[in-house]
This record gives sequence, C-alpha cells and structure tokens, in this order.
Amino acid sequence: MLNRPGRIEILNTQFENIMIRKFHAGPGQAWCIIGANQSGAQSFFRLVSGDGEKDTSEKLELPENTGVVSFKDQQEIYEAELKKDETDFMDKIDPGTRARDFIHDPGSRAELIEALGLTGSLDKGYRQLSTGQSRKLMLLSRMTPGLSCLVIQSPYDGLDLKTCREVDKALARLFQENILVMVFVNNIDDIPAWCTHMGVMGEHGLELTGRREEVEGSLEQVFAVLSPDFQARAEDLAEKKEGRNQPGSVNKPEELIRLNKGFAGYQGTEVFKDLNLIIREGDHTLVTGPNGCGKSTLLQVIIGDHPACYRNDLRIFGIQRGTGESIWDLKQHMGIVSPELHRNYHVPGSTLHCIISGLFDSIGLYQTYTAQEEEKARQWLDRLGMAQDAGLPFRNLEYARQRLVLIARALIKLPRLLVLDEPTQGLDQLNREAVLDFLEGIAREKLSTILYVSHRRDEFRDFFVQHLELGTKTK
Repeated sequence: MLNRPGRIEILNTQFENIMIRKFHAGPGQAWCIIGANQSGAQSFFRLVSGDGEKDTSEKLELPENTGVVSFKDQQEIYEAELKKDETDFMDKIDPGTRARDFIHDPGSRAELIEALGLTGSLDKGYRQLSTGQSRKLMLLSRMTPGLSCLVIQSPYDGLDLKTCREVDKALARLFQENILVMVFVNNIDDIPAWCTHMGVMGEHGLELTGRREEVEGSLEQVFAVLSPDFQARAEDLAEKKEGRNQPGSVNKPEELIRLNKGFAGYQGTEVFKDLNLIIREGDHTLVTGPNGCGKSTLLQVIIGDHPACYRNDLRIFGIQRGTGESIWDLKQHMGIVSPELHRNYHVPGSTLHCIISGLFDSIGLYQTYTAQEEEKARQWLDRLGMAQDAGLPFRNLEYARQRLVLIARALIKLPRLLVLDEPTQGLDQLNREAVLDFLEGIAREKLSTILYVSHRRDEFRDFFVQHLELGTKTK
C-alpha cells in the first residue's frame, strides 16, 4: 500500500474556541495530544480531522487522505445501521451489516484482524458486536489504500488490556510505514509508550508541544490546576433519601438479583452459559472480562433489554421474570448508564429534559413533569457544572458531557440498583476519579447497590464486595 507522507502545518489558526499558534507534524512521527474534557482538545481533534470550517487561519495544511476514528463517526455508523434494520419484516433479529464489509480488502489485513481478535467475528452483524469489538472494527475500516494520516479519539476506551496491547502494536507499525498517527487521550495513564511527540491542551489552545521526553515531565503540573466538572457529593443526597430500607439496615439484606444457570446468545452463537449470580442490597459488584465475553449482554438480560431475560431462571427484586410482570415496574427501581443507552439516546430534546427522562425511564421526554422534578434535574446540572447548558440540545453536547448528563439521568431518582456499563467512557482523568469517588460515597451512605462493568484496572475500587470475571471468548 503506497502512502503519501502525512503532514500537518498550522499557523495562527482560530477554530471554534481555540487558537493554534504553531503546530507541525510529519512522517515518522507519532503524536499523542492530551487534554481535559474542557481543554479544547476536542476542537483540535475536529480541526485536524477536517471536520468543520476554520474561523481564520494564516496557514492550515492537512493530509489529503486522513482516516478518522471518533465517537461521532461510530454513532453515525450505528444510526445508519438502525435505518437498515429489517427485524420488523423478518422472523428473527436482523444482525446488521457483516463486519467484514466494513474492511477494505480484509484478506490483506488478516494478520491485523487476527491480532485484534476479530477473525471469528467477521461474519457477525454489526449489532452483534460488543462495544470494544465495534471500536476495533472502526479502526480497521479506516485503514484504506493511500492512507497518509490516522487520527483517533480515545483509542483505548471500551477495550480490554490485551486488545489495548494489540492496538498499540498496530498503531506503532502504521507510523513506521510512513503514516502520521495522532491519538487524542484525556488520561495520563492512556499515553501510549510508542508516541514520539506530545501536545498538551489548555483551555484555549496548545500549551506545550515537543518530543515526548521534553513534554511528559510537565503533565502533572498542568493537570494539578484543573478541577473536575462532576462535583456531586453522596453525603448531600443521603438527606433526601426516602421511602425504603437502606442496604444493610436489616440482618438479611433484600435480594435484588438471582440468576440461576444463566445463558444468552445471538442467532445460535453462545455468549455465556451456566452463570450463577446473586446480588443482595449492598453487594456492590464489579464485572470484568475481555471484549466479547458477554458483560454487556449479561446486563441487558438483567435490565430486560435482551430477549433471553424471559427464558432464564431470573428473579429481579424478588419477581420471577416471565410471570407477567411489567418491565417498567422493575426499571423504575433501576438507574442505567451504558454505551447502548448512549448510542440510542439520539432523539431530539434538551439537556435538562434528558436528565428528567431518568424519572420516567424513557429515551426522550414524553410526559409532563412537576416543578419539583425540574428542580431536581437543575440541581444535577449544577453538580455537573452545566447549569448554563440546560436548554442546549443533548445531541449537540461533546461526547464526554453527554456521558456526564447520562450519569445524572441514572442518579436523579436514587435507584435501588445502579447498573453502570463503562460509565466513565470518554471522561478525562479528573472526572473519571470524581465519578468513582462519588460512587464510593453512594456505597458508604448505602444509597444504592452498584453493578459495574469496567475494563480499566484503575476503576477497581475497594467498595466492590464481589467480583464477577467472565470468560475469555474474544474471537
């Protein structure tokens, strides 16, 4: 595959809320740009991706053939797949476009496909892939003939540790092939070892650029002056808890979930089987395992979003599933954050209405609400530092801010069961830690029982009292 040398030259360019005074990147370089969620890093990402018009520029030279991997593009693929969904006209669930059809000449990429653990998934439909698998597929889909530059937003979010290593190998190999690689991260721990150059984003633009060894030592100092957007305190919510026993307040805490010999799959392909799980009030549970092993599927079974929930021996809040119960009666006691919910929340509506919708367990707001309910939502916007964004369309927010709003949506009713599937995806280091500190407070104040899926070892907190590690099925 022949590639033109990728080169970026920026001089005195105003774009959205940032000014880039001077930036140069060229062949043989691998760049890591790091910045907090509100640092302007996302604006810089869009600039080098060619997404949007510059305001003013003395010089802006971008590569001709740039591959872009972003949360926005992944959402667009998902929505395009929804439009092609033929499930209503079939006698089975439409799996979507085959994975192999997203890859240019998959035969020439066999080694990389194998390294990323997707060999056995090429004939799966897009909707059958896990979040991590769809991220890997998107990376492969952007490797086209003549590629001169690859720009990636949060390359490691949603990926297990083994896959992160394989992605690193793939990206390191690309820049050795004369392709300019730029990754954008928002956590210091996510800076790849193979990057040769770094840039640090401040509030209005690039504060530091240079070779990695020249910049890396200043990172802690730059981040030390920042504070997270997420400012919620569990102690403030404890006073408002009403209407039910606190977890652990009786000798035998109430049983919330009982799954006996659980199983699930798609179109005859088994995801997991013979899984036993009991969660009582206060049993904060961490679920881990490699991409594709069934973590998200398990949560979908529990919350009633997978058809296998009716075929399993499953009790939720003491109610046997499949006995005529209403899923909405069960969901009113749950707060949910997941990549699937985030993808599906593409309906029109304001940021304020998104949070209020958590009271009604709906995607979008279709019911009238009280002044008291609106005030609860506005209090959550204050805790997110987003009071000024109440009237903005939720879909127009940055991905990370959407994620914070969805966390608030799950918490607004202080549910008995808080189901969190990779809830900090897209968040910077400060907000990630703030959310986890808050959840630790939730556990300490006995406000909810937490069921949490994560790939990140820096999220394995001590408040989890049981750890469910699913299998190694990744291909």
